[in-house]
Amino acid sequence: MYSRILVPVDLENADKLTKALDLAAETAKAHDATVIYVGVIDSVPTISTKTEGQNAQSKLDSFATEQAQKHGIKVSDQVVLRGDLQLNVGPDIIASAQDANCDLILMASHVPGFLEHVFSSNAGYVASHAPMSVYVIR
Repeated sequence: MYSRILVPVDLENADKLTKALDLAAETAKAHDATVIYVGVIDSVPTISTKTEGQNAQSKLDSFATEQAQKHGIKVSDQVVLRGDLQLNVGPDIIASAQDANCDLILMASHVPGFLEHVFSSNAGYVASHAPMSVYVIR
C-alpha cells in the first residue's frame, strides 16, 4: 500500500519523536517501504567553510543510519534549506514529499497550545493541504 514514507524530523527534539519513528518503521516493514527522513532548517549566512546545511545533512545522515540499523528498514534522508523564515514549515514538508514521490507523510505533533488557536500548526497545515495521505501522531 505504501512505498515511500516521509517523516519530518527536528533533531533538536528527536527524543519527542519516538512514537512517530517507531510507527514509521513498523509501517515501512509491513509494506516493504522506504522511510525518508526530512529536516527543514532555516538557511542562515555563515562565515564558516562548512555551511549550516552541510552540518545538518551530516547529522541527519547519522540519524537515518541509526534508524535503519535499529529497525531493519530502508531509509533515505534530505535536508531542506529554506530562506523564508516563516512560522510554518508545512509547505516545505509537502514539497519534499512530492519531490520524493511519497505516498504517506507520518509526523509527530504536540498537544495544541494557545498559538495553535491563532496560527495553524505544522501538522495541521500538512494534514489540510497535502495531496497524499497524512498520519499525525501525538
